[in-house]
Amino acid sequence: MKVLIYTHEFPPFQGGIATSAKKIADIIASKNELVVCCPSYSLKKKDESSYKIRRIDFPGGKNFKKIPLFQYLIGLSNLKDTISKFKPDKIIYLGEEAEIVGGLYNSKEPNQIVRIAGSGIETIIKSQNPIKIIPKYLLKRLYRNTNTIVAVSKNTKKLMKNYEDFFQKEKVRLIYNGIEEDFINKKKTNSIRKDLGFGENDFLLLTVGRLLPRKGQDFVIKALSKIENPNIKYICVGEGRYLKSYKELVGSLNLQNRVVFVGGVSNNKIHQYYDAADIFILCNRTWNSKIEGLPNVAIESMARGVPVIGSIDSGTEELILNNKTGFLVDPYEISDIKNKINHAYNTRKDLYTMGELARGFIKENFNYNRMKEEYLRLIENE
Repeated sequence: MKVLIYTHEFPPFQGGIATSAKKIADIIASKNELVVCCPSYSLKKKDESSYKIRRIDFPGGKNFKKIPLFQYLIGLSNLKDTISKFKPDKIIYLGEEAEIVGGLYNSKEPNQIVRIAGSGIETIIKSQNPIKIIPKYLLKRLYRNTNTIVAVSKNTKKLMKNYEDFFQKEKVRLIYNGIEEDFINKKKTNSIRKDLGFGENDFLLLTVGRLLPRKGQDFVIKALSKIENPNIKYICVGEGRYLKSYKELVGSLNLQNRVVFVGGVSNNKIHQYYDAADIFILCNRTWNSKIEGLPNVAIESMARGVPVIGSIDSGTEELILNNKTGFLVDPYEISDIKNKINHAYNTRKDLYTMGELARGFIKENFNYNRMKEEYLRLIENE
């Protein structure tokens, strides 16, 4: 079977869609002939992969986001050219920007599959902005033409029910992201804690993700300012346009000695940061109509045996057995975030047991082999 993945994020870009796109690509390439079409990110070196990766240069940015319609037309031109040369049996679209290009393509052939994480579902569909009329129409057209729509969480699937004009329920299929056994079983290391200058008595909170209000780092910082215990500290892994304002926020609250921004971290080193943390915290909230589907970083944290403080009414809620594998929090209430952090600290002797329960939960419910079987079956049967 010849399969084309068309995505607006792919490594070396760091993000949930990029991570999932790479994982899905590796799975599909294990049994099929694959081409991945994605942005170039001004990448200089040649991709080393068992499958072909076709990089597209988009003027004015690293990816499709915040670009005018003519750049979607550039994407369409490349999509048509790739289809003409490769002649795929199936196309998989990953990310709403890539889906808009799929809507421009407007064909039921070849067989099409859309994977929706959740963050952008309502951004365009719910918007009353006249500028969004064309993208909204193009998304609707793609969803009508596609054979299968993959939801990554029950929360995402539930959200689709609110837009029956866009999503036909008989097309929707739930496939969770899976974690490889190698990642789960990597030897624990404590080197990052030492490298960053933290002591044994320091209680470390960790967030991994782009620096955006949707990820909630700003509210964690504000909550930390209301906690007098100087041993409770916060590590932020990730990059983003809010870095400057978040650093200014830290300075204004005199938290320079308690908050560390480490920038982006490669996939082969990220487990070291999970291992350094006492608890992972992701207070994701709706922002610009975007929500979290099912954050890979929360799954990864639990896979490494680290409990999670995560938001209610989000995909993260599917991961957390409250007070057993983590703690649920209202992401809009700084006082609740503060209380959950304090509670985690006061019950820190229980966190190892909670972490082991979390690891077991992930191994059972977010199994990589199950994910692989379901995607290969999807390609073979749909």
